[in-house]
Amino acid sequence: MESEEEEENENGDDENADKYMVGVVEVNVVGLQYYDGRVTDGEMVRLIREPHNPYDHNAIQVVNIFGRQIGHIERTKACHLAPLVDTKLAVMEGIVPQGSSRNRFKMPCRVYIFSNPEDGNNVKQHLHIAGVILLPPSMRMEEEDASVSMSQQQQQGAAAARKQATKPKAMKESLDDVFAVLGEMSGMQRQMMEPSPVISSTMFRHQKEALAWLIYMENSSKLPPFWIIHKPRGGRGGGGGGSSSKDMLLYKNTITNFSTDQRPDPLRGGLLADDMGLGKTLALLALVATNKPGAILPLPQIANVAAGDQEEEEEATAAAAAADTAAVRPSKKRKLGAAAAATKKLPAAGLEQPADSPPQLKGPRATLIVCPLSVLSNWVTQLEEHTVPGSLGVHLYHGPDRIKETSILSSFDIVLTTYNILATEGVCSSDNTEAAAASSCSTSPLQKVQWLRVILDEAHLIKSPTALQTKAAVALKAHRRWAVTGTPIQNTARDLFTLMQFLRLEPLNESSFWRRTVERPLMSGDSSGLARLQALMKAIALRRTKELQVNGHRLVELPRKTVTIHYVDLAAEDREVYDKLEENGKEVIGQLVQSGTVLQNYASVLQIILRLRQICDHSALCPAYSEMLCGGELQCLKDVNCAPPELLQKLLSVLQSGEDFDCAICLNPPTNAAITPCAHVYCRRCIEKSLARNKEQCPMCRSGLSASDLMCAPKVESTQIGEQSEAPPSSAAVKSSAKVEALIQLLTAVRDKDPTEKSVVFSQFSQMLTCLQGPLTDAGFHFVRLDGSMTVKKRQMALTAFHSKDLTSPTVFLLSLKAAGVGLNLVAASRVFMLDPWWNPAVEEQAMDRVHRLGQTRDVEVVRLVVSDSIEERILELQDRKRQLATFAFEKRSAAQQRLTRIQDVQLLMHL
Repeated sequence: MESEEEEENENGDDENADKYMVGVVEVNVVGLQYYDGRVTDGEMVRLIREPHNPYDHNAIQVVNIFGRQIGHIERTKACHLAPLVDTKLAVMEGIVPQGSSRNRFKMPCRVYIFSNPEDGNNVKQHLHIAGVILLPPSMRMEEEDASVSMSQQQQQGAAAARKQATKPKAMKESLDDVFAVLGEMSGMQRQMMEPSPVISSTMFRHQKEALAWLIYMENSSKLPPFWIIHKPRGGRGGGGGGSSSKDMLLYKNTITNFSTDQRPDPLRGGLLADDMGLGKTLALLALVATNKPGAILPLPQIANVAAGDQEEEEEATAAAAAADTAAVRPSKKRKLGAAAAATKKLPAAGLEQPADSPPQLKGPRATLIVCPLSVLSNWVTQLEEHTVPGSLGVHLYHGPDRIKETSILSSFDIVLTTYNILATEGVCSSDNTEAAAASSCSTSPLQKVQWLRVILDEAHLIKSPTALQTKAAVALKAHRRWAVTGTPIQNTARDLFTLMQFLRLEPLNESSFWRRTVERPLMSGDSSGLARLQALMKAIALRRTKELQVNGHRLVELPRKTVTIHYVDLAAEDREVYDKLEENGKEVIGQLVQSGTVLQNYASVLQIILRLRQICDHSALCPAYSEMLCGGELQCLKDVNCAPPELLQKLLSVLQSGEDFDCAICLNPPTNAAITPCAHVYCRRCIEKSLARNKEQCPMCRSGLSASDLMCAPKVESTQIGEQSEAPPSSAAVKSSAKVEALIQLLTAVRDKDPTEKSVVFSQFSQMLTCLQGPLTDAGFHFVRLDGSMTVKKRQMALTAFHSKDLTSPTVFLLSLKAAGVGLNLVAASRVFMLDPWWNPAVEEQAMDRVHRLGQTRDVEVVRLVVSDSIEERILELQDRKRQLATFAFEKRSAAQQRLTRIQDVQLLMHL
């Protein structure tokens, strides 16, 4: 059950996912005569706490999947259930029993109570004292609700099932199954479509297939996933809304059992999840140019697509329906089930089924594309390269000159903006999409425009439901919606939930229904959860990988990519400093581990680790290391209560220069970064807003926190070096390092072999890029740079210069891993140098794929520079561990497990 005032964790985790079922309480829902919400037997309902109800401060609303109120839980039970919710001891979910007797005033409902293991006895005792009968979880439940049934098994002792579900092999099979469904090429997806003449580039076959699929998904009037057409068996129509005729056709949601005589709106959009480097940007530009208002499309191809997909839609619907009545694993070629067969026999007359068609000529025409700042310049470049000049009206909604008049914005074909702009201009204060669009979000021109379509590039950036940019993206008004990401599932299945919110896929865009029908059964090993996720992905997503085989041939033939490690030995002076710092660090962290206070002193731990990493790159990155060793700061860290503000201030400066961390609220590099005493970094505005909502605690670790505890970084003037002409420092002004010398030698060898071959150099530290500029200049290299401090104009200038084929064009590109790791096309290069390893291997692989992607004509060689006998070697071990943990992508880890993993990571990095 939700509260009107309740919000999820700021970091996007669902704290309700770990709860188990304590028992069942039978209640009556009253006041049906006052509300128009409909409900049928076996249907899931939402229970919403209503503390500000003027007639009953213990009120609990009962609403259907569309949020329409059915009634209230009777007062005699609500007065005992409400305190459990208010004190966060329990979460409640409701189902209308099968064959229940009801009238126009009341109806029965079963309330399933979930709690954390440590709170279960308190919940039972509270209800026992109140005289409320708590039925055991072993009670028989409705067959229609497989998700809650599996929660019952959690309580009853289905330990064997959970144990099996967490075995690496079982979890890997789950991952493989889901992604296999994403990667399957259906008959519909093998159709091709030629793009509009506006597209000047030649598209590959797989891009034309993507275009046909995109246009079909936009123009199709088919039912959304998990909706079927059926005839009711009798005249029972449900509470609060009359009855249904035996001959009336209803639309039924197979996972919630909700039925309605109103046809659900088609999805008109979906998830484009093609692998990185397959040319998603060009396919989307072709969609914008081809499926325009009033467009005349090649009807035979569209007709073939629709006809070819009808049977597949029925198969997917049947598989989804079967998954909800029997927890069996569907085969990839399941025959039509009873639900689909019944659907095929229904008469066409009376079905309000709109015809498939392109956008209306008199409707909206503008497409809003939202992307990270680092990708904005890539969209500009792709537009220049792939479209006829002047054929599309484009506006860059960024910087001080962005247009505010909605009438002008809506007249463009494409409006480009960033997630940061979306968040700062369109902060949604309501979880209700329509209310949000009409409230605080309405101050933003982006929220006022009725868009033809909205495209979220790198859509995994909205995985936090409470992040400002997520709320703003969900509130956008559009006829068509596309989420675009090569990594739709990064950690757990929960990552998909916010994409369902953005796509407005009812009822899975509501947190409790997603948790009940997909997430919880998936975590507990119930095959119905996997079947539902498979059916959902097959219905809304297209994913092809570079290795996908079609008719015995790979989807795309890319040149070979090799990754090698080049070990570097520190100079004697730097090795001495490193060893002393590591020795002191081990002593400090070892004592923290023994006393069990590692996480309470995480700021100190991070500082030690960060300094060690920086010394491996260049001693100039941490000029205060001598003060650290001699000034006693590390010794001070042994005292848990000392926590000197000066130390945290220095740490914050390092975090800013390194660009290693995102704000945990908006998931972007911190703006006016602020750090808490518990060492969590946020945008100052984000954390102040969080604290202002009467939550005086850190959103990440829940430690007590007030605005006065925040420490903000001093403003540092940025050099914003984007061109070599900005007078980079000479090598004489900056002491060299073993890594710098090794990189110069490797680059020189590349130049001696082929003077035209280009290289990209990634580092996590902007200061390291600065340290490279002098040596590169002295060695005669022409280079450009891109980092997070640069404006869009400077980024574009650097990219244009690097892609130039002029003999005098730059051959080296210095890149910040954070600012340039995703979205860019760097096929002009064929050599990649990774200067420092990062914790998450997926981040590095994304950076490598900036070069190894569609359009690359040379073999790509990736060289990782790693200091021998250092923390960098142990980071590589940590990467291997994270790759193994990726097998458990659908396994929810408890807070205790997450804390233990963090401590184990620290021990590994410090070789303890």
